[in-house]
Amino acid sequence: MLSASAYSFRQKSRLAISLSWVGGYTNVIAFMACGSFVSHVTGTTTLIGHHLVSGDARGAFFAAFLWFTFLCGAIASAIMTETAKRRGIASKYILPVVAEAVLLILFAVALHAHRHESLGGLYLTAALAAVAMGMQNATITKISGAVVRTTHLTGVTTDLGLEGVAFCLWLWDRLRGRRWERAGRTLRVSQRHPSLQRVALLASIFGSFLLGATIGTAAYLKWGEAAMTLPILFLFWIILVDWRKPIADVREIDLLGDPELKVLGILKSLLPPELGIWRVSCRSKGEMHRAPDFEIWATRLPRHWRVVILALSPLTHFDSNAVLDLKTAIETLRRNGRRLVLSGITPRQYRLLMDAQLDSIMNVENICPDLEFAVARGIDLVHQAEPDDAVVPTANS
Repeated sequence: MLSASAYSFRQKSRLAISLSWVGGYTNVIAFMACGSFVSHVTGTTTLIGHHLVSGDARGAFFAAFLWFTFLCGAIASAIMTETAKRRGIASKYILPVVAEAVLLILFAVALHAHRHESLGGLYLTAALAAVAMGMQNATITKISGAVVRTTHLTGVTTDLGLEGVAFCLWLWDRLRGRRWERAGRTLRVSQRHPSLQRVALLASIFGSFLLGATIGTAAYLKWGEAAMTLPILFLFWIILVDWRKPIADVREIDLLGDPELKVLGILKSLLPPELGIWRVSCRSKGEMHRAPDFEIWATRLPRHWRVVILALSPLTHFDSNAVLDLKTAIETLRRNGRRLVLSGITPRQYRLLMDAQLDSIMNVENICPDLEFAVARGIDLVHQAEPDDAVVPTANS
């Protein structure tokens, strides 16, 4: 689902890179059709001041109008997501994406209908594109936790320089004074360094935006307003993927009201306070879903829990990224002196986890077929005075 808490870093990165080309594509078509950029407001604000001093009231008003419509798009996205959050809608970011697709359809229709023969047509056409871009930028900002933007490159370029220097300094410190035979291991470890991951993400966003602007120019020159079909279809494809296989979330189990615990006869009073139980859940039961962001979940767990049970579902789809996120979550918990017990593992999921060498950082006895076994194992771990498996050092430790 399009939910910020469910998206892992890799999922957020793919979404940001995907939407960046839409921003560049729409921006360049709006520039060729309307004579103004619509995906960012730095230049627009500059034009307001320039036109005011130059005595061009009409130009200043048009630039201010574009700034205001971009702001309206951001406000509309915030209203949609916050309303969905208050109503408990799981996929709360899907509505802004749908609205953006509809706005781009109207933008294409306005391009065809008006061709800027009137001043009103110019304002309407530019406003539709600006609102769509403001909505997209606000939506991806919320999903990424204000980490990335997709409709302008000033912050992306700045962060690219900062993160690039940080990574180069880290690499220099690791390689300085060491033998060359250790350089290969250092380079392999560096692939997981946060700064390198950020550099790759930011460079990909820059390239995606540039690619969108390039393709958008060629497409508009050849097909006119019909060129907007490509980003519109892409947005609807994102919506379809979210609907067919949403991203699950991780929620704490209600120890008093959960039906499975009642059937098993497990009462809250019988569980030690150091034991927490969480479940991977999806908005629609019986629906295949992608794995959530295990790493973020692990970092936000209450500190008083020494042992945490995570109940998975047979419908949880694991790929290489999901397994890597789960391994990182386990390492995070272990560094904090905690244990993770997995519940509800199917034979297929178990094989995938073993192929990823999960047993190298987790005792296989902590992988249980059902919740009853997991609770018994969790209670046993809480009562153990000493750990039953040694902490495995990570690349960053």
